[in-house]
Amino acid sequence: MSAKEKILEILEENRGGYVSGEFLAAQVQISRAAVWKAITALRGQGYDIQGVTKLGYALAEDTDRLTAAGIGACLSPVLREQLSILSYETLDSTNNEAKRLLTADGLDDGKMLLITAEQQTAGRGRLGRSFYSPLGTGIYMSFVFTASASLADAVGITGAAAVSVVQAIRRLTGKEPQIKWVNDIFLEGKKICGILTEAVTSLENSRAQQIVVGIGINCATADFPKEVAAVAGSLGADSVRRCALCAAVVEALCGFIGQLGERSWMEEYRAASLVLGREILCIQGENTFLAVAEAIDDDGGLVVRCTDGSSKTLHSGEISVRLTGK
Repeated sequence: MSAKEKILEILEENRGGYVSGEFLAAQVQISRAAVWKAITALRGQGYDIQGVTKLGYALAEDTDRLTAAGIGACLSPVLREQLSILSYETLDSTNNEAKRLLTADGLDDGKMLLITAEQQTAGRGRLGRSFYSPLGTGIYMSFVFTASASLADAVGITGAAAVSVVQAIRRLTGKEPQIKWVNDIFLEGKKICGILTEAVTSLENSRAQQIVVGIGINCATADFPKEVAAVAGSLGADSVRRCALCAAVVEALCGFIGQLGERSWMEEYRAASLVLGREILCIQGENTFLAVAEAIDDDGGLVVRCTDGSSKTLHSGEISVRLTGK
């Protein structure tokens, strides 16, 4: 960690309060002049750092940059020790970066990694769709962990991630988002979050070795491309600080990853469902049909009742929720 990063970490831990230059110099083991140089560099990167004679430096409460130091300051001490965080200004995709790092260096058993970016130039969603990821308005993150779970159990982590996002938003904002099967989070009729889970698997025993959970949350995004403008929404510019929300999602998700086979999140997944009881359009490849969403089983399958009265369980594909017929 560079001197600048260490100073930012200290300022994050004391956000809103003043820290003397003398204290910073002693903690980082650099000169007062070097502290000033680091503060100047941080201000140049967009951090609102106030300086007052005899008081020192303070990171403004409303500073909203997605950084390793900022996220770490919001984590519990135990998780802060267990989790490695890499923060970037720009990436093509945090999931792509995660897989590049796994290919190059791997990930030791029991270790966890979080990758974030201020913007993505090629953010990805399910079915090859793009995820709009403009600079400084969202959370673009990939959480990586090792697991000895079967592929069937590993698939359930997408539902756990969805519940983690719902829990974090509810706790920090008081808002009540809903889950559109299987991996989208909606608020007031607009999609605010998408989740893409990818697994690195062992061909020898059909077990997941590393799991990459990509999560994109629109926090303050306002101007969407016309192709998604009708359905995309945001939490709201002043709803929550991004570092705090990112940390809250990770904390919640870490509570589930040791229980992949137990599906402990399913009750809340059902309770937050946007689709249960609604008429939906089911899309299975080139086939489409109308149905009513009746239940979600413990494996995350969507049980639907077709217009001919028959029942089937969907494990893949996508659905469109009809606004009528709640």
